[in-house]
Amino acid sequence: MPILADAHEPVDADEGWSLPAEVISCLKSARFLQLGTSYRDYPHVSLMNYTYIPKGDALPYEEDAVIVMTAERQTKKFFNITVNSRVSILVHDWVSKQTTNNAPQGLTQFLLSMNQAELSSISATLNGRARIVDDEEEERFFKEKHLASNPADARLFIDAENVAVIVVKVSSARIADGDNNIVNWKDPGAESTPQLNNAGPNGASHTNGTL
Repeated sequence: MPILADAHEPVDADEGWSLPAEVISCLKSARFLQLGTSYRDYPHVSLMNYTYIPKGDALPYEEDAVIVMTAERQTKKFFNITVNSRVSILVHDWVSKQTTNNAPQGLTQFLLSMNQAELSSISATLNGRARIVDDEEEERFFKEKHLASNPADARLFIDAENVAVIVVKVSSARIADGDNNIVNWKDPGAESTPQLNNAGPNGASHTNGTL
């Protein structure tokens, strides 16, 4: 069953201050996200623990909803953000399996497959701006929320020495479900990401729209 509107070309969601409900649900349930940063023409992707903080819950530091992550200061992603605050995030709640000769059988396989359709719903590519938190009180505030929403084994990546807090405010999103229905969303007043032409490499066709 499609999760989004029944259309195979991107459609625009209503613009508003809040992310679409499907994206918020995904951010609340997923375990990790992929963070994309870049320096000049060199992109970089990192698998990240994260915490989604709804609108109003990050006051007095942020009024809007934000995504919080941490990174050691000597990492490439930290450096990239200091010189280019634009970031891209991929988050999804799809379940994937790799078949091997040692694949589980019987009851184990049944349990792994149970409710598979319900777990596989959407993926969302989010665009926004990241900032490094410099204020000590603000850093402590976000670290406490980040620690509270992640398992104990994530503490090493959150509360260690020389770890910085990264706060991302999302400005646009592109959401797709398992039936290739696509919805675009953009926060009013936010900058748009580059648009694609109708004809792409090797004659591939694209639909103009904010990505």
